This record gives sequence, C-alpha cells and structure tokens, in this order.
Amino acid sequence: MRSASPFLILRPVTAGLLILQLALPAAGFVQAQKTDAPAALQQAPANQAQDNQEPAMQVPANQDSGMQNPDMQDGSAGLQHRSSVMAAPPPSNLPLSKDAAILLSLSRFTYGPRPGDMERVRQIGLSEWFHQQLNPSLIDDSALQARLAAFPAMQMPLDRLMEMYPSNNLVRQSLNNRAAIPGGDAAHAIYMDQQERYRDKKAKDKGKSDDDATLPDSPAAILALPPAQRFKALCHLTLPQLRALREGLSPEDRPKLVAGFTPEQLEALAAFNGPERVISAEDVQVKLMRDIYSERQLEEVMVDFWLNHFNVYMRKNQQSPYFISSYVRQTIRPYALTNFTQLLEATATSPAMLEYLDNSESIGPHSEYATGLGNNGFRRGQQPQGKAASGLNENYAREVMELHTIGVNGGYTQKDVTEVAKVFTGWTVGKGYKRGGEDTVATFDASKHEPGDKMVLGHKIKSNGQAEGFEVLRMLASSPQCARFISTKLAVRFVSDAPPQAMIDRMTGTFIETHGDIRRVLLAMVNSPEFFTQGTYRAKVKTPQDFVVSAVRAAGSDVKSTAALTTAISDLGMPIYGMQTPNGYSMKSEAWNSTTALVSRMNFALALASNRVQGVKTDFSALLGADADTMTPEDKDKILEARLLHVPVSPRTQQLIVAQTSTDQDQQVAELRQVTAVGAGRGGKGGGGDPFAGAQAGRMGDPAMLDTQAALAAGLIFGSPEFQRR
Repeated sequence: MRSASPFLILRPVTAGLLILQLALPAAGFVQAQKTDAPAALQQAPANQAQDNQEPAMQVPANQDSGMQNPDMQDGSAGLQHRSSVMAAPPPSNLPLSKDAAILLSLSRFTYGPRPGDMERVRQIGLSEWFHQQLNPSLIDDSALQARLAAFPAMQMPLDRLMEMYPSNNLVRQSLNNRAAIPGGDAAHAIYMDQQERYRDKKAKDKGKSDDDATLPDSPAAILALPPAQRFKALCHLTLPQLRALREGLSPEDRPKLVAGFTPEQLEALAAFNGPERVISAEDVQVKLMRDIYSERQLEEVMVDFWLNHFNVYMRKNQQSPYFISSYVRQTIRPYALTNFTQLLEATATSPAMLEYLDNSESIGPHSEYATGLGNNGFRRGQQPQGKAASGLNENYAREVMELHTIGVNGGYTQKDVTEVAKVFTGWTVGKGYKRGGEDTVATFDASKHEPGDKMVLGHKIKSNGQAEGFEVLRMLASSPQCARFISTKLAVRFVSDAPPQAMIDRMTGTFIETHGDIRRVLLAMVNSPEFFTQGTYRAKVKTPQDFVVSAVRAAGSDVKSTAALTTAISDLGMPIYGMQTPNGYSMKSEAWNSTTALVSRMNFALALASNRVQGVKTDFSALLGADADTMTPEDKDKILEARLLHVPVSPRTQQLIVAQTSTDQDQQVAELRQVTAVGAGRGGKGGGGDPFAGAQAGRMGDPAMLDTQAALAAGLIFGSPEFQRR
C-alpha cells in the first residue's frame, strides 16, 4: 500500500539533498568542462543535406572530450576533478566539448540517455544521429512495435474502438435497442457486464440488489481449462462471479487465470470491469512505452511538445479517452516533424479538439439551425432543449489565436474572437454515414454555420462555408506573430527558460521562409551559435514526466507495466492528458520546484532503484559489472554517476551518497524497506479497471535481495539536484 505522505524516513540524506535542490533554479550545478580545444563548428557531410533537401546539424569540431568518466579515474583524479565542479561557472557563450554536445543533445532531443547511448552517438557522429532523428522513418523501431502489440485496441479506428469498448452512453443506447451489440464472445460479454452494472446501480439506488456470486464451477476447474475455453468461461460469468473467482484464488494462482491469453483477450477481460477505464489507461500506457523504448526519440519528444501545445483533457467527457488515441495517432504524430499549417488544420478538424473546446456545440445566431428549417428537421422555436438560437461558443476561436498561433500579444481583439467563432460555426462531430452509436466523425454542418462575410484581424473573410475556417487557419499560421510565438515555445522547451533573442530571431526567420517547416526550424535552433554553449548546457529543469522517464531510461529498467509510472507522474503533479485548461503544462522550472515535489522525486528515485515500483525491474549489477562484489561504496558511486548521470555530482552530494552507502548492510535494508513503494493499483490512475492488473504487473522486490549500496547510490543520484537538470 502506498503511504499518503511523500516524506521519507531517510531524513539526514533527504534533508541534505533537499537543501541543494531548493537552490536549483538560481544556481544550478554547472559542470566544469575542458574548453581549450578550438571552438570551430563544422558542416555535416554534404550527402546528408542532400538526402532530404535540408541543411544538416552543425556540431562542435572533433576535439578531446571535456567529459571525464569518474569510473575511468583513480581516486585522487576523481577527487581533484570534483573539487572544480562548484567553481565559478564559465562564461555562458563558451562552446562545449564534443562529449558535452552529445550529452546536451541526448538530454534535449530524447527522454534522456540510456546505457550505451553516448557510445552509439560517438560512433556514428552527432550530425548523422540528428539527421536520423529528424527523419524517423530511417530508424528501425520494431522492438517498440513488439511491445505495443500488447495494446491492440490502441490501433483500432475510432468508430470501431468506441463500438467494441462502449461508453456509458452507448451502453444505455444498447439497453434501449438504439445501438447494436457487436458479435463475438468478448464484445457480447463486455456489453452484458456493463448493462448489468447499469441495472445494478439503478437497483441499488432503489434499495434493491442481486449480487449472486455463486460460481458455476470451482476455481480449480476453471484454471485447468485450455486458454480459449477458459476465456470463454470467463465471458459467461457475471461481475459478482468474476470478483468471487479472483478473491477465491491465491496471489500465486491469479496470473494463471490469464496465462496463454492473447492481447485482445486480456483487454476484453479488463473491460469487463469498465471499458472507459481501460481505454484511459491504455492511452497513457502506450504513450509511456513509446517515450521509454522508442528509438525515434525526437519524434516522441515532438509529439509530446505538440500534445502539450494543442492540449486536450482526458476527463472532459465520456468520449474524451476514446478521442485521444486517434488524436495522437492520426492528428499529431503524422505532422510532428513536418509542417505547422498542416498540423494546425489537423487539430482543428479532430473530434478531440472540437469536443474539448466545445466548438462542436457552437451554432451561428443567424444560421438555418437557429432561425429556420435546417438539416436537423426542427423549425424555429422547436429546437431540442439546450440548443438555444444564440449558441455561439468562442472557446476555440480564442484559443486558436492565444494558445495555438499568434499568442496573447498577437494583436487580436475581442471583436476578432467573435468573428473567428462565427467562422468556425458548423465545425462539429457527427456520425458520418452511420446510424446509431457515438459521434466519431469531424463534420461540417452547414445548417449551423453563421452566414455572411466576417472581418478577422483586418482581413475580410468572404462567406464561403467550411472554407472560411481553413482560410483563417492559414492566415494565422503564416503570420509573423505565429512564427515568433511557435519559435519561442520551441526554444523554451529545448534551450532554456529565457532563450537568447538572436536564436529566436533566426528560428522565426526560418519559420517564415519555409512556411512553417518544423524540421528546418529545429535545425535553425541547433545551428545557432548559442546552442552548443555553456549557457544552454544543463540549463533546463526536468518536468515530472521528463524526470520519471529519464530515470527509467538511464537505469535500463525493464518495464512490464507502466501503471505505477503513471501513478508516480500524476503524484508529482503532471498527470498525462490530465491538464484541464487548454494552456498545457509549463515547461519552465518555477512550476516544478517546490519542497513537496522535490521530496516526492527523491522517494520515487529510491523506490525505482530498490525495485519498489510495481511492474518495473532494474538490475544494477549489469551497470556495475562483474567486479561489483569487490567494489567500495566510493567506486560504485563513481561508476553509477558516470553511467546514470554522465557527469560527476557536487562534492556535497557525493559525501551524502558515500555516507549513506557506507553504513551497515542491515541498516541499509531497513532504510530501503521504509521507502514508500509505488504500486500499479486497480482502476483510477493505475490499472485501468483491470481486476487482474496487480498480478500482471508483478510483485515488488525485496531490498534484502539487492546490492543495497548500489540501490542507495543510484536512488540518491536520481534524486540529486544534478539529475533534475537536463
């Protein structure tokens, strides 16, 4: 069970590290670098630029690395190097060494380096690596696809997903024979269970309930069935019977109940207890699996950037979790590294955005729907309740300017907001050519569109139905204000909280010149003289999502389930798809640097290092090598610093780590056992409503079975001020 308190029992260490962390935004921990080598920048090989008709990344010239690995030094050299770590920071315009440039790139354009990533980039060269990342189709990502095969529902078309895993609204329609139930044992069982749940809730509201949980056969007999027959038997059980079956099995036997099941069967089984919760959980699980394991890291980082920029909220209504899967797959991902105008148009026509910002409900005050006989079949004064004639909604109109394109200082007025809202009346979500079921298709309803010309930002938009909206979107996307607004947001995400103005100017010029070519704008950023400098190096503080994912990647952890990671990120204040307001999460340090948050990060760090994050396993013996048993605490700390952090920690942090790892073994075990574990849970944030989620995620480790020195050292490194920066 997880404790309600985020504070640790390891109070001396926590307090010492916390003091350092509280100074993080002001001072940081600038690492000393050798910079005597020439600072010239070289152009990448010409053939790379010709492959895609784009400039290539310019990187620091091949020079001796200024990044020293502590595990390659003797004791005196290590201490000598540490003494310079907290020296006065070098000038911000001082160029980086080759290894520092690689580490900077891996920390900004990926979710953090994994074991071996530094060596791989050294081998192929930073420019070639970035070229591949800008062109993700060049990168083999089959290993990730094998992991994503466990989530087949996330590949379904939206209408099929909503039909197979019904919302409460569709369940009610099926009860009233207004929606057909799909064929097959699994789909039939899902609908029957949800109808039973609905009827049971109504009966309980009236003081009546029938919770007969008598099983038709013994748990042992059900376990003995072959997988296909066992699944069919489960499909014929009621919800009370499923609960009774699970409770009648020992923790050791519960995984046997689903042994041999296909991914589709596992999803269906989870959906018996709530389809919407399964879809919500899988939306997040698939995102985290991609963030952790994709080789196409820049694509994942950019998908995340645009998801935050064009934010939608998972809990807006019953349909929102379903819309998110297609929103990521069909709206954001195809355009994340291509063209901004195309991306803007894709978001404007997505069911997720139309529902989230209520444009699907916007009705022109003088439209046919509001004033006469429209496609709805109602005459004036006969519209259904809630469909008032003055149903103009300005939410999307305001946010498409303030948050999506030109920014709050882009020069628009309230009059412009109203006019843009009129332009987008009729952009809604409907059923397309289907009868019954959920609204899943972005459509234009001419009967709800406000007729007449509109005036937007001084430009006359002639009356032209749906085409008016595309004209406004293209006008906004091509404006200099939009170019600067997007360039600034990209620079804040990838460079610093206060990026150099000269860099933003170059990015803005490239955006205008290339008509919003996202790859070219990123190249303009990295090729700016200010990018590979001390002023950019480790200048960003990780968000909770960055922190959790980067720690898992750095440790080389094996993730069987991301449910506990989802819980951890949410507890740190950044639930995925959980930002209710359209502005998205802040990418600046001040939003994430509170005392409670920093202590909570330390707790997660120690839980991860001691295998107390359910569904996640880490083997530090692989990082330490065969000689781990003969190493001193100082040796283990140096190696782990080099392989997890790639730079040395400050002398103060190093002293705290060595002091903690030099204590008695029994004391170390006792301290790790007091670390708050992070569980997968069932339902809500953790398990997506799967009654077998805990069994699938696996049990958490016992600190007594670990190399406790390595676990403590790794946990304290992950929780240190240095690891909070990227």
